[in-house]
Amino acid sequence: MPCYCEMCGREVLNERECRKVVVEGSILVVCPDCYRRLISGGKAKPYVEEQKKPPVVPKIKVQPARTSFRDELEIVEDYAKRIKEARERLGWTQAVLASKVRESENTIKRIESGKLKPSLELARRLERVLGIKLVERSPEEPVSESRVREDYFTIGDLIRVNKK
Repeated sequence: MPCYCEMCGREVLNERECRKVVVEGSILVVCPDCYRRLISGGKAKPYVEEQKKPPVVPKIKVQPARTSFRDELEIVEDYAKRIKEARERLGWTQAVLASKVRESENTIKRIESGKLKPSLELARRLERVLGIKLVERSPEEPVSESRVREDYFTIGDLIRVNKK
């Protein structure tokens, strides 16, 4: 049964002559000529099928139920203004700031315009680079005594719904 080279399109009559290679993360079926050219040029590696391993199931450590959200962190409301003012105070362009926090310039533009709220990780990097405060603890939400139980927790204890 013939196969076709995915590099040059040539038909290879004997399927056993077709080879599999990895080119930039993609697995390709190629003819013997393309195989030699790719491997000798260092542009590809021979494809080696791996043995299927059973998936690793992570061990989950169960935390005790929390009775309040006092440990939750959130980004300040006026993050866009703070970031822009700090950047301008340092005399940096958006491109300079983007390179310092390892993000794209477009991301910085969207954050400064308020169209994109930074992730907690990015906010921490911006704080460090700009010397400003962007992350704070959320206000403690009171929990009624009737709802506090030590022997179980609810989905609401696991997740926090963003009110916006």
